[in-house]
Amino acid sequence: MQDSKLLVAGTISAINNAITGFTLTGATTGSAVLAPYSVDLNPGHQTGVDIGEGTPLYLKYVIQTTITGATGLTVNVVTDSTAALTATPVVLASANIPALTAGTFGYVQVPPVVSSIGQEFLGASFLALGATVTAGAIVAEFTNVIDDPKTFYASGFSVT
Repeated sequence: MQDSKLLVAGTISAINNAITGFTLTGATTGSAVLAPYSVDLNPGHQTGVDIGEGTPLYLKYVIQTTITGATGLTVNVVTDSTAALTATPVVLASANIPALTAGTFGYVQVPPVVSSIGQEFLGASFLALGATVTAGAIVAEFTNVIDDPKTFYASGFSVT
């Protein structure tokens, strides 16, 4: 199940619900690329709230198209006072991804401190490591469910 309101990097087609990844082509080492979308934690009130109370929240990322050029990628969970995440994004948590092949996925846990920072918007940013990204796309969304399809089938098993 996909909740388009929690998708922060990538777009969902209205025609067939296919997800197109957010391109990272041109991302340079040392310059964070902000996800194009954010989640409003408290619409109309301009203050942070406790989201997912009692339930851990994660940023799930999936490399949709193999990322080339860079030698790694850092995925950040950020919060900010603007929906575009352009005021002064605060990095809450990070994960380094050394394998940039299509299908690589993982999770970054959103720390509960998000509610005490007082920011209204939650999003993601991406930082290329080693060199400029020459091609590649990523999908990122917030979720409270960790799923790993590899755990359901034995190694070498294929589904057709």
